[in-house]
Amino acid sequence: MKLRKVIKLLFLGICIYLQVSTVNAQQKVTGKVLDSFSNLPLENVSIKIKNTEQGTYSDKNGVFEFSSLPTNTYLVFSMIGYKTLEVTIQKTDATIFLTPKINIIDEVVLRSFSSSQLKKIASDQIYFSKEDIEKLPYILGEKDVIKLIQYTPGVQQATEGQSGLLVRGGNGSMNLSLLDNIYIHNTAHLGGIFSAVNADFVESLEFSKSSFDAQFGGRLSSITDIKSLKTTDSTTFKGSIGLLTAKITGNIKLNKKNSLLLSGRRTYLEAFKPFFKNSNSILGAKKNYFLYDYFGKHSLELNPKNRIETSVYLTKDNFTDNTKGRNRKLNWGNLLVGSTYYHDFSKHLKSTTSISNSFYKLSFSDNDFPFDYDVKSTFNKFNIDHNFVWKRDNGLKLKIGANYSFNITLPKRVKASINDSPIAFSNQETFKYHEISGFSDLEFTVSKHIKAKTGIRLTSFQTKENALVPSENFLAIEPRLSLKYMLQKRAAFKLSYQRLNQFIHQASVTGLSLPIDFVVVSTNQFKPQIANQYSIGYSYEPHGFQLNSALYYKRVSNYTEFVNGAVNNLFRNNIYEDITVGKLNSYGVELSIQKKTKKITIQSSLTISRTIARFNDINQGNYFPATFDRPVNLNTILQYQLNKRWEIGALFLFTSGQNFTKPKDIRIINEEAIINFESKNASRYPNYHRLDLSCTYNFKPKNRWQSKLNLTIYNSYNNKNPFNIYYKTNGGASDNTITIEEVRENLFPILPTLNWIFSF
Repeated sequence: MKLRKVIKLLFLGICIYLQVSTVNAQQKVTGKVLDSFSNLPLENVSIKIKNTEQGTYSDKNGVFEFSSLPTNTYLVFSMIGYKTLEVTIQKTDATIFLTPKINIIDEVVLRSFSSSQLKKIASDQIYFSKEDIEKLPYILGEKDVIKLIQYTPGVQQATEGQSGLLVRGGNGSMNLSLLDNIYIHNTAHLGGIFSAVNADFVESLEFSKSSFDAQFGGRLSSITDIKSLKTTDSTTFKGSIGLLTAKITGNIKLNKKNSLLLSGRRTYLEAFKPFFKNSNSILGAKKNYFLYDYFGKHSLELNPKNRIETSVYLTKDNFTDNTKGRNRKLNWGNLLVGSTYYHDFSKHLKSTTSISNSFYKLSFSDNDFPFDYDVKSTFNKFNIDHNFVWKRDNGLKLKIGANYSFNITLPKRVKASINDSPIAFSNQETFKYHEISGFSDLEFTVSKHIKAKTGIRLTSFQTKENALVPSENFLAIEPRLSLKYMLQKRAAFKLSYQRLNQFIHQASVTGLSLPIDFVVVSTNQFKPQIANQYSIGYSYEPHGFQLNSALYYKRVSNYTEFVNGAVNNLFRNNIYEDITVGKLNSYGVELSIQKKTKKITIQSSLTISRTIARFNDINQGNYFPATFDRPVNLNTILQYQLNKRWEIGALFLFTSGQNFTKPKDIRIINEEAIINFESKNASRYPNYHRLDLSCTYNFKPKNRWQSKLNLTIYNSYNNKNPFNIYYKTNGGASDNTITIEEVRENLFPILPTLNWIFSF
């Protein structure tokens, strides 16, 4: 009996010992990854626990950390250009050396500022990772992802004070932007000084000027697909505090299956107002402007093959102008909500299902003699998207799916008065329409040197009847084709063709250089806009260097514009009465050069292009330069790492001015002064150019805490780029003297800002 008790006690003791040993086997591990030849730290080395997806990355000092790791755990260290290494961690502080793959270095295509164009079959598609974004110079203390797009050839920002991108001659409504598969109606804050997307929560961005995936449709110029940060194994924070903005982003690991990504940003430009009291800019006296945006994403990993991500995004802009007796107020914003379900059937077959709703609202009020008016415009899009991707190891890739969206748009609802007497408006109704699409993409290898990608999209567009439009149904077939011919390991020719349909029309109040655009739907009289685009490109990428060039031609039929393009359009009961239909042709040559070394990143791009339009009701039916025709566009980016502590950056932009129509002379008819205008868009704004400079000091890291101090000078030589040019008359017929005076308004003068940027 006593022996039995002794055995039980002994067994219990062994169990307790094993349990304690198991608990004690968990340890915190901190290490550093170095190059075995140079002994320099290696950044962004992937460190994974063997046979799992759990892991981390080394920071800029080569340091990595696991808060809890069992002893004798195998870790796998991997990085492009280095041999993969498996080691067992025996102690809490380890130094790992990776050996370069010297024997096969000539097979590696080094990536410079953006991902290699040689790897893609489709032409004019660019992928940016978060590392690419980090290579940008600071602009007002920000790394801006939309600015990143503007620095690519064929892309320009709208004029000072206008939002959106101008891609190969198209207007802002011809661009499709997505954030975590959710449609964004407006991607810019006022004047494009900041984009509506805070780069701190961005994982990647893919931008296409042509060769669109068949999954995307409804727009003619470009696709911008933005993905937010992936979940991490540990909680991290990143933010900044500066003179103009403050922001914070947290990637929070809640537990094994749940994580939360939160981000917020707010400006306080009003802090600079005392320095620009007499300026005619956005910071002048009796003007005020602020913006904010917030983002949140919840990630739930159900199991290794299933996960759900839910995102919410909110942006807001508010601008007031009380100068010269004015009472102008402008505010707009986006509200996005959506969920995406990812399922892996196998290594080769995956599916994605998304459901989302996007709401945009614009309100604008002013007193433009003799009118006092208040305008509201909204755009709401409910969307469901589902697709399957089947991918083989031999490069064969098939993507099929379907999409449904229900849209409600209110082009404008106006309240106005003349001398305090209300003006009656009718038929300010909402437009409702459905889009149903099916699509398919196929990538395959034709021969050793030729690869191809084909796609087709079928769309049904249906409008609901209201007081302005009847019930309509349009069917569209959109073929896409891309070919890549590899000349050698680092050079390729590319060809592409695509046909696209856009079922909505943007009518811009061009007399106001502000984001005031009305969206109307297609009818039998105003048919869907159709674009046929052809592109030929050449890419050459030796080590650390990229040369990309392209020739393109784009023809848009059923292109729409306002006949008058003035504030008077606000007061029409039927917005269609002032819209005219014509055609638009855009063609040009694009060239970009990029070079990257350990210390220097430099990119320069040049675009020479023309965009012309023709309408029967405008300019006597003759071709004329489109509003956003910019013949020359040049920009250069420089980022230089002086040493471990200091880095400097510069950005220079030059682009031809926007076209507009100015008064030609004044004629007296029945003792009234009548302004006679010149031919449509015969004049240009002054050329837009700007130089931004930045300097950054990196403080010495302390454990996981890193910080830096950035000084940025926006518009360093204080060029007064106009955002609005208008004309007023002085005198009258009774004075025997009438003159026309040109008035220019500019938004952003020289703006120095200091930002403290931190992460932990």
